[in-house]
Amino acid sequence: MKRSELLFNLISIPVDLLMMLIAGIVAFYLRVKLENLRPILFSLTFQSYFNILLLTSPIILVILGLAGLYNLKGTRRISSELVKIILAISSGLLLVVILFFFNQTVFPSRLIILLTWGLTIVLISIGRILLFRLQVNLFRRGIGLHRLVVVEPPDKTYGLIKKIEKRPELGFKILAKLKSNSSTDQLIAELESLQRQVGIDELLQSDPNVDPTTSAKILQFCRDYGIRFNFVPNLFETETTNIAVETISGIPIIILKGTPLEGWGAVVKRTLDILISGLALIILSPILLIIALMIKLTSKGPVFFHQPRAAGLGDFECYKFRSMHHEMSEGTESGDKMREEIEKQNVRQGPFVKIKNDPRVTPVGKFLRKTKLDELPQLWHIFVGQMSLVGPRVHMVKEVDHFRKDYKYLFIIKPGATGLTQITQATDRPELSWEEEIKLDEFYIENWSIWLDLYIILKTFLILIGRKPKVDY
Repeated sequence: MKRSELLFNLISIPVDLLMMLIAGIVAFYLRVKLENLRPILFSLTFQSYFNILLLTSPIILVILGLAGLYNLKGTRRISSELVKIILAISSGLLLVVILFFFNQTVFPSRLIILLTWGLTIVLISIGRILLFRLQVNLFRRGIGLHRLVVVEPPDKTYGLIKKIEKRPELGFKILAKLKSNSSTDQLIAELESLQRQVGIDELLQSDPNVDPTTSAKILQFCRDYGIRFNFVPNLFETETTNIAVETISGIPIIILKGTPLEGWGAVVKRTLDILISGLALIILSPILLIIALMIKLTSKGPVFFHQPRAAGLGDFECYKFRSMHHEMSEGTESGDKMREEIEKQNVRQGPFVKIKNDPRVTPVGKFLRKTKLDELPQLWHIFVGQMSLVGPRVHMVKEVDHFRKDYKYLFIIKPGATGLTQITQATDRPELSWEEEIKLDEFYIENWSIWLDLYIILKTFLILIGRKPKVDY
């Protein structure tokens, strides 16, 4: 989801709330005006009514959210959105009826409920249409368009592509039209060039007869860079389960989504990161100071060890409490030479290096590693947005360079201080192979939910206060 779309989704929340309040107020005064048609048999002040309105409005907002009305693309069809509004408001009405209908001392007027229901549907729909028209106007000015690459047949252009080119209000800007009969290597090279130069938001494979090998390569490219993959359906087969069906100008398109961490998923995850890491930094500040003093008093050198670590498709300078003798640490001349020697003792197959009983570690460092206290500075990286609380393991850049090409998919989200890999290795599988680690990370990316994150955080906490890893890394 693009930033402009996320902004419109955010704006739609207060707009919906305002429309609900206006609908409720208008319904109240309409009921008073209809006294001659139907006598008023209740005594309800406006203040009491407005308090009830404020109480029920958040419930309706939650129902609208569950209906997917705050996770909408600018390229959506407004008609399907209006249908969702009718169903969501009707569900809200049913809930309000269950809560208040049979307790007339709380809310005595059935007619006000019915009037509010109808007016809410009308006013929220009007608000959404106005926002949609504003978004369309921005599209026509080239703002917020989805950068689209089309892979089309060599001998014709589908009507869908012509409609997208003629109608910017659909929300797309076609960056390039690549011919499907080009060699696989040439297609991928052109896609990578476009990704580097301008960035690609979505790819549409409009030729349903593309060679399966080429299709698989294109799909892998999209997964690697977090690009939304669309294709005109035939008997195309895929292993992924994240499938959705949408339409562009009335033509059905199948979408393979890489991760639920889009739009609101990313917002929720980032909010959780800021709240927990910020609170932890405040609460644990005395412990951070004590650890710094322990390191400084027991060995020469700086308190922190820092090193470039892979994050997304780039890297950042990652800080940890120093657990090695400074002169043996990586980044120093003697330390780098020593690492080359001890890498021969690597206990894991693959690019990740793990050394048992590492001779470079200080006594205090050994304690810090066992308790994972050496990683507490990562809370700062989480707070500023370089890492996340939960995600794939953060690795050294030179380790990642061995497999970044083949497994770009693992880098479309931020690395995590903990994750499925970390808790699995800390409990059941201490000698977890890097192939198994990649599978766990892929599972997390494709099946993310806030509940999975909370489970991993809780599991990590239980591991830290109880069972420890069985190996000395």
